[in-house]
Amino acid sequence: MDARLSSRTLRALMEVLTVAIASQGCGRVERVFHSTLDSPLGRLRLASTAEGLVRVVLPGESEDRILVWLAVKFPRAVLVPASGENAEFHAQLDEYFRGTRSAFDCRIHLTVSAFVRRVLEETRRIPYGATASYGEVAAAIGRPLAARAVGKALATNPLPIIIPCHRVVGKNGSLVGFGGGLALKEWLLAHERRVSCASRTQPALA
Repeated sequence: MDARLSSRTLRALMEVLTVAIASQGCGRVERVFHSTLDSPLGRLRLASTAEGLVRVVLPGESEDRILVWLAVKFPRAVLVPASGENAEFHAQLDEYFRGTRSAFDCRIHLTVSAFVRRVLEETRRIPYGATASYGEVAAAIGRPLAARAVGKALATNPLPIIIPCHRVVGKNGSLVGFGGGLALKEWLLAHERRVSCASRTQPALA
């Protein structure tokens, strides 16, 4: 017998837990809005709360994974299909893939440790079209010997693309450590280089 739970089972389990918590008066039940977005990479899955975007799941990652993650991070949450709540995030990601957006300013809601937050905040400072090594990120947060810890922190990045962990590379510039797979990391970096190059070569407007 397969011990893994299906996506349908996990969703049903979350709904049952939500009803049980609400009926016992154990606190406010939070809503998590989920949606999908077709992109050049494939289908992305997004999840948000009233406070902002909490999760971006890349193609190739199972739906079970996001459901388990949400159950851990938001144990009193109920999943609700987004009806406009994720429009801001869809729009900015669409602009990124069209090459008209180089930075994201949408609302985000991070549920991570203090160290991981520092790593993610520093990663957001890496310019569009550029890269930095794990060691450089570690040095920038005042932990020059923590390159390995930085790598582990980025492996838990809940908002890939929005927080551009794909711009962090190995010491020699090698492509390593991306949850969506190295092919996606390579595509994202090539996309940003292509857009950056095109913007530099465009003639000035009269």
